[in-house]
Amino acid sequence: MIFKNYKDPFNMIQLKNQTIGEPPGTLSYKGLHSSVGVTVDVISYDHDWHQRMEIIDLASLELGDRKYWINVTGLHDIKLIQTIGDKFGIHHMDLEDVVHVSQRSKIELKDNYLFSIFKMMYLKNEEIHHDHISIFVKNQVILTFQEVEGDVFEGVRNRIESKNDQTRKRGIEYLYYSLVDAMVDHYFPVINQSFETFSDLEINVLETEDTNMTKIYQLRKELLYMVNSVTLIKDAILNFTSESNPFFTIDEVPYYANIIDNLNQLGDSLRSYREMINSLYEMQMAKKSNALNKTMMTLTIFSVIFIPLSFLAGVFGMNFIYFPGLNYPYAFHTFVAVCIAIASGILVYFKVKHL
Repeated sequence: MIFKNYKDPFNMIQLKNQTIGEPPGTLSYKGLHSSVGVTVDVISYDHDWHQRMEIIDLASLELGDRKYWINVTGLHDIKLIQTIGDKFGIHHMDLEDVVHVSQRSKIELKDNYLFSIFKMMYLKNEEIHHDHISIFVKNQVILTFQEVEGDVFEGVRNRIESKNDQTRKRGIEYLYYSLVDAMVDHYFPVINQSFETFSDLEINVLETEDTNMTKIYQLRKELLYMVNSVTLIKDAILNFTSESNPFFTIDEVPYYANIIDNLNQLGDSLRSYREMINSLYEMQMAKKSNALNKTMMTLTIFSVIFIPLSFLAGVFGMNFIYFPGLNYPYAFHTFVAVCIAIASGILVYFKVKHL
């Protein structure tokens, strides 16, 4: 299992350090994707009509009575983001959070718009990708900003194309719910992929002696990242739905309750998963400790055998002129026999004691 889109998606403090000393509200992209092509995708629709197009000059976009979903890919074009902020009246502090990919997930109700940040995760070619995504809701417009091309919203786009889908019939709040729901739903295959990786590691730990601890450690880091992401999204949604606001009505209660249920299920799975990984880590550490103990025991046995032999060799190796037994014809053979007898006796003792 491999995390994509960052060198290390967990070291958010390092990314945050890069903004130290900048004035508040400074738009300065600190991510790793400054070479990504910037695109602006616009979907406009109502009950009977929809259109999708890619535009170059967003400032010239004329908004009518329809609903609009404007998706911006690429956060390094500061001029474009500033233009969008000016056009839709977005505060510069919120625009700063858009380009600072170290921001945690949150949902904030402003004076005339809703602002959200989430950590989006999804599978692509059996690799786990993640992205920093920001969502603004104002009047009949939803703005989404993401770092790189590729997201979890293709199903939502396809539903908008269907005239009979609820997305076309309901208000812009339902589209916002659909986007959040899609992000939460895509955590399930990500966690399932992680569990498959864990299962392979578990078999490797149980059946072989050579298991790379780095893989287990990396899996623990990835799990921690997912736990934090799910927890922050859940807290943000609970805070959002607990207060009365124009973006959340009684009609949306069952929908957000479903998201909370999914997040609770994800949280339960991740907690169980974390216990299993910790157990696997402890098991591997115990195996390494046992292997070390066996090595030390082998070395100890050899030491115990050769200590008396070394003593005898030292005694009979002294260069005295007069030494008893030196002139004995079978002195050497006797010495070797005694050494063999001592070594054999020690080995028999260890065998009897099951050492």
